[in-house]
Amino acid sequence: MESLKLLSLLRECTNAKSLRQAKLVHQRILAVGLRSDVVLCKSLINVYFACKDHSSARLVFENVDVQSDVYIWNSLVSGYAKSSMFHDVLDVFRKLLNSPICVADSYTYPNVIKACGALGREIHGRAIHTLLVKSGHVCDVVVASSLVTMYAKFNFFENAAKVFDEMPERDVASWNTVISCFYQSGNAEKALEMFGKMESSGFEPNSVSLTVAISACSRLLCLERGKEIHRKYVKKGFESDEFVNSALVDMYGRCECLEMAREVFQLMPRKSLVAWNAMIKGYVAKGDSKSCVELLNRMVIEGTRPSQTTLTSVLMACSRSSNLLHGKFVHGYVIRIVVDADMFMNCSLIDLYFKCGEVKLAETVFSKTQKDVAESWNVMISGYVSVGNWFKAVEVYDQMVSVGVKPDVVTFTSVLPACSQLAALEKGKRIHLSISESRLEADELLMSALLDMYSKCGDVKRASEIFESMPKKDVVSWTVMISAYGSHGQPREALYHFDEMQKFGVRPDGVTFLAVLSACGHAGFIDEGVECFSLMSLKYGIKPSSEHYSCLIDILGRAGRLLEAYDLLQQKPETRDDAELLRTLFSACCVHQDYSLGDRIARLLVEKYPDDASTYTVLFNLYASGESWDAARRVRLKMKEMGLRKKPGCSWIEINEQVCPFFAEDWCHPHGQPNSSFEGNAGLFVVFLSKKVTLGVMHHQHNKQRK
Repeated sequence: MESLKLLSLLRECTNAKSLRQAKLVHQRILAVGLRSDVVLCKSLINVYFACKDHSSARLVFENVDVQSDVYIWNSLVSGYAKSSMFHDVLDVFRKLLNSPICVADSYTYPNVIKACGALGREIHGRAIHTLLVKSGHVCDVVVASSLVTMYAKFNFFENAAKVFDEMPERDVASWNTVISCFYQSGNAEKALEMFGKMESSGFEPNSVSLTVAISACSRLLCLERGKEIHRKYVKKGFESDEFVNSALVDMYGRCECLEMAREVFQLMPRKSLVAWNAMIKGYVAKGDSKSCVELLNRMVIEGTRPSQTTLTSVLMACSRSSNLLHGKFVHGYVIRIVVDADMFMNCSLIDLYFKCGEVKLAETVFSKTQKDVAESWNVMISGYVSVGNWFKAVEVYDQMVSVGVKPDVVTFTSVLPACSQLAALEKGKRIHLSISESRLEADELLMSALLDMYSKCGDVKRASEIFESMPKKDVVSWTVMISAYGSHGQPREALYHFDEMQKFGVRPDGVTFLAVLSACGHAGFIDEGVECFSLMSLKYGIKPSSEHYSCLIDILGRAGRLLEAYDLLQQKPETRDDAELLRTLFSACCVHQDYSLGDRIARLLVEKYPDDASTYTVLFNLYASGESWDAARRVRLKMKEMGLRKKPGCSWIEINEQVCPFFAEDWCHPHGQPNSSFEGNAGLFVVFLSKKVTLGVMHHQHNKQRK
């Protein structure tokens, strides 16, 4: 009777987690001479673990007189495992193996196996597996399920599946373990297959089974299978299960079935943070920042505090929709609730502000961002590239390297387009060397960016070498190579590669045809260009864009077929009033001194774009070349009256791998002395340097003028 009463008191102490009461009961047990009672000792160990007094639990075990009973050993092992004290679990198990009077049983091993998995002790885990096979305990369903879980933690999914296949007896937990194994290994199809086998074997899936199966459908974007699971099981007692419902919301959101996602979400009696995040992510995929902000407001009102993941997701939606107002609202909320923004949130803010053209705000956020990781620098580099500030992109890359942050694939892929646009060949070569040193030359996207850089910088030979070394050539790499040959005086090679591309079964896209048309334009291949233009729509069903029309107009314009080009523009409403196409034809009229057609087009352009100085400038040159001085004077006076000025040309040079820009009539360059050497109307400022520099000068106008 005394032992039963003490046992009841110990259970009450365990439930109340009262260490003081437990010690009093412990004293009573010692006083009445029950220190060797196995059940009482087990309860004492449990209550001390519940009160987090691990040392007292260990003392109870060490002072007990019945260590021959594995029941006591299992209590200590289980207590350490529940407290995540896995080193102590293995320590106790090692002593049990060396004990001459006690042997581990099937209740010992699950916790020991769990400890091996948690600590990553692969060798110990395999040794225990061998012990289990020898002792026969491997046939126990709980032990075998623990082994499956352990191998999954080691990422040895084949071993996990093998153990599962050899199990003579299975339960729902073991099925769940192996389904989760395949899902975690990235094999969602196999996970769904095992879920189907579980059903056909007569096992009723539980919350864990359904959550993993629905998550697998989400990953595979398998909407119909997900709907089937939803209809079959969720209405059998799982309507209020928040894990299953959260998985359903995520699945419907990923499959762009937002109405169903919203319906499941609305019916949830208790909406967890996971469910809120899943619903928001569904709208993020569509770039619906308005719905995301509304959900954010609602979750705050309903008492759920947004996490960093929540806020980062909403910012991503604002960035995709370029909605500055919503983005600033979220940023303001972050500041108000004093959230210590992590690196991902700051990167999302920087990306948002760049997408909305607020470069200064992006720079402000970056100044407060963690700078010892590549991600922070990457978003700045790609941001500057996206707004066309190539100089700043290269400058940020240099700063990143100077502070000791190692560039990654994203860094190189982001900065190389800046080198391409600046024709900064020496800088590009240096970056290529860094790529080789980092052993990243197997990355296809990166090699395509490197190929593009060499081609745009004029090093066609090096570009060709990279192209030939690529094991897999996609439409992007073929297009870059065609463009390289076409832009640098090798049009025959460009057309040859276009033919080869089609022979290898790579389908050309609109950009490919743009490169081919450009090559034909540079070489004066009139018939080939017209044939290519027809081919893109007739054979490949690609609708010509304004850029394609521009190339064709350029080809016809170079050949002097101006009226044919003009008639082509008049055929469709979208091309009839396109300013860029009209400017291209206008430039051709100037070259061939077709004053009548040129005057007609110029009047159209002036009427539609009266504030564009470039039109007046070209018109002035047209009249001047035909010695129509009165008309030229009127154009110049009109420009003066309207306050229009031709924007100055910009050039740049590389000095010790630094790209330095300067403008026409710019006397303020820090590296040079002014010199009044200007050539023609371009006004190219010649800088004389006292040190040896590599010249990589490319002259262009700020206003876009097509050749």
